[in-house]
Amino acid sequence: MTPLAALPLVLLAALLPQDPPAAATAPPLDAAAESLQRLVDLPTAKQRRKEAVALARRQDVPLESWLQAAASFAPLPPPPELARPGRHRIEVDLVVGGETVPTRLHLWVPSAPADGPRPLILAHHGAGGNGAGMVEQWRSVAEELGALVCAPDDTGPNQGYRFTPQERASALAALRWMRRHFDVDENRIHLTGQSRGGHLVWDLAVRNPDLWASVTPMIGGPTFVISEGRNSLRYVENLADVPLLQLQGAGDDPKLLLNLGIAFERLEAAGAADARLVLQEGLLHGYDFTAVDWVDYLGSRVRDPFPSRIRIREARKQSPRRWWAQATRLDGSVKETFPIKVEPARWNRLDHEGKVRFVMELADLHTADATLRLEEGPDGPTVVVEGQGVREFRLLFPAAFAADHPRLGWRGAGKRKGTLRLRPSARTLLEDFAERFDRTFLPVAAATLKP
Repeated sequence: MTPLAALPLVLLAALLPQDPPAAATAPPLDAAAESLQRLVDLPTAKQRRKEAVALARRQDVPLESWLQAAASFAPLPPPPELARPGRHRIEVDLVVGGETVPTRLHLWVPSAPADGPRPLILAHHGAGGNGAGMVEQWRSVAEELGALVCAPDDTGPNQGYRFTPQERASALAALRWMRRHFDVDENRIHLTGQSRGGHLVWDLAVRNPDLWASVTPMIGGPTFVISEGRNSLRYVENLADVPLLQLQGAGDDPKLLLNLGIAFERLEAAGAADARLVLQEGLLHGYDFTAVDWVDYLGSRVRDPFPSRIRIREARKQSPRRWWAQATRLDGSVKETFPIKVEPARWNRLDHEGKVRFVMELADLHTADATLRLEEGPDGPTVVVEGQGVREFRLLFPAAFAADHPRLGWRGAGKRKGTLRLRPSARTLLEDFAERFDRTFLPVAAATLKP
């Protein structure tokens, strides 16, 4: 946790602007908690957003009550059959892309009684496999860590990773289900997968880097298909500050190995301090799981929910929040798909690696790339923005930070600078909580920054 992280909740009432005294009929704290339970369980993001706005208009619930209810938010009781330790299989209905998708989840519940929120290992299987195999692989590690394991079955044809938004949304829906039914530590969620699942892990992680305490793909990599415009390789720098460990057979598909080589080159150039590619000699499309002390590795990786530095690379118009910033408006040069303009004779002279690197140079020109830092100064912290392609950011800050810094300076490219006003708002809190229900990062103040 950085020095800028939120102060203890007991200080919030003293730090936040005070609302007028509530009427004698104001609902108690448990009524606010019940409202949050109903809010989070609405099936679609559109419904949750509408309800969050309605709840924020209530005059009888002060912001302090919403904050306390959010910080103490409890999961639903797990289904009775999951109350005992051990291996489980359960059929659940997940909402994926607005549709209900029956999904089989394979789980491991550790035998040690929980003394607080548990770590979670979210594991994705390879083509033709199932989640049961991933539970078997991880259960002894999970037992030592006191961690839960959730391994969803592929709901599609199970013939390989298809690079679809539905696959990513399905994985996130399984994570949401686990966090609603078990007390999961938001800062100790570990993402892993093999083969098809390894490809999914990369694609999911580069687009949602701030969810994970660690990312550990096996024999999978960032997707890059020139002819189809598939390119998650352009986003790998988003993982520069996320622990990343890849186990990979050194004799695997040369195109996969090339993608991985480029990915880790880019991570090194981005200053990644905890990113490692382990090429294992003598193995083709396989890996030696025992080469890593997983209890030590996973046990020592913890997410910082409010880091002082974040990197955002984006090409989509609808960008998710990454830690405390969201790119809400991109430059006109930023494009998810773009024409590859090159003389045919030059293109034909290039081998596969040359073509990949050529297209990646073009992709970089069409990708927003920004770094945001919170820097301490004599007059308090300043948001420093560097990079290209983002015209507007939405910044989110927790309660104690906003109370300490009602005005926050910012500095952009050249001599551009200004001041942001941080006004605590129940709507900011509730809209974010409806999607994330992250008890360790509760944003109450939003500000728009146009660097």
